[in-house]
Amino acid sequence: MQNKYNFALLAVALAFAFNSAQAMGQMSKASDLDIQASDIQASFVGNSLTCSQQQLPVTIRVPSPLVERARLKSRLATLLRDSLYDDSRGVVNIEREKEIRKLANKLRAQHD
Repeated sequence: MQNKYNFALLAVALAFAFNSAQAMGQMSKASDLDIQASDIQASFVGNSLTCSQQQLPVTIRVPSPLVERARLKSRLATLLRDSLYDDSRGVVNIEREKEIRKLANKLRAQHD
C-alpha cells in the first residue's frame, strides 16, 4: 500500500512539474514576441536606436621634422618585422639588414 501511495505521489508531482514547465515556456515565448514586436515597431518609428549625427572632419597639423622622424620609424618597424619573419624561416636578406642599420643610424643622429 505504501509503494502505491509513493508511486501515485511521484506521478502527480511529475505531472505538475511537466505542466508548470509547459506554462512557463508559453509565457516566455509570449514575452519574446512582445519584445520583438516592440523592436520592430521602434525601428519603423525611428526612435533613439539610430544615430544621425555627422562628425566634422578634424585637421591635425604636425611639424615637418616630426613627420620625417615618424616615417623613418615606420619604415624601420616594417623592415624589422619582415626581417624577423625571414629569420624564423632561415632566410637572410643582406640589403634589408643594411637598410635597417642605415635607418637606425639616422634616427640615432636625429635624436642626439
